[in-house]
Amino acid sequence: MGYMIGDNVFCGDSILNTDFGTARADFPGGSASDLFSSGRKLLSLPDHVKIWTGHDYLTEERDEAVPFMSVRDHKEKNKHLRDGLTEEEFVALRTHRDATLAAPKLLHPSLQMNIRAGRLPKATASGERFLHLPLKLGGIEW
Repeated sequence: MGYMIGDNVFCGDSILNTDFGTARADFPGGSASDLFSSGRKLLSLPDHVKIWTGHDYLTEERDEAVPFMSVRDHKEKNKHLRDGLTEEEFVALRTHRDATLAAPKLLHPSLQMNIRAGRLPKATASGERFLHLPLKLGGIEW
């Protein structure tokens, strides 16, 4: 999903800057095939259109944030969606990469907030509100 205003598309974090490629597809409800399809739809826009990402990551090669890149930039340089990469290649690449990544640190709290559309959990009898966090203790007795 994206929002187009003039020659600008605000796409959240489905497509990242060209050196990062695309977002993960292994979260609940995620699909590498759907991500490829969405990305290619964005790249079917005219070459001059600017794609604004939801956030950017710095790299050893790039120490300044880049708020947008053109459709042409993505077609030529996006490491996951550049022209010539097939859906099968993308799905294999994304699936393999995602399998090596740990869960993000704030995954569980963010899921709990997203499920409630940003609303806080109901208050307890004492008026406190809690987000639940699973603990992996690695076999340690508590």
